[in-house]
Amino acid sequence: MKFASYLILLLMLVGCSVPKHNWQNVDRELLWSSMITAAKTPDYSSEDPRKRWLVTENKIAIDRRQGRIDVSRKLSRSLKLPRQNEQKDNRHWFFEIHLLPINKRTPGQSVVTFIVPDTQFVPARTRDEAERYFAQVDELLRGK
Repeated sequence: MKFASYLILLLMLVGCSVPKHNWQNVDRELLWSSMITAAKTPDYSSEDPRKRWLVTENKIAIDRRQGRIDVSRKLSRSLKLPRQNEQKDNRHWFFEIHLLPINKRTPGQSVVTFIVPDTQFVPARTRDEAERYFAQVDELLRGK
């Protein structure tokens, strides 16, 4: 029983971590515009069919002064894997993306956090969505 309590506590702590990404020596205006573009035009194409989604609704609110982008997004997919029945899924995301103020100790570093205010029962989904978003921002910054 004691082990199960510790395991649950550990899982809760791991699930509560906020995904973040650091960029070194990147123009903050270019980073901010790339963040907005990635939020407005999400890309859910993937070689992995389990990570492919269709965006059915995408609403964003931008607060430049606070460096915050709020995203409300609805996704759907129809997934047919070998030897399985077709699976239809819908997902509704609400998340906040924050470009943190410049830290005086690390002036060339820009930090962005990805916060899902709702309680997620599957923290790995939050991490996957954050990684997808950060990868799209990286691609935009590289000019791809």
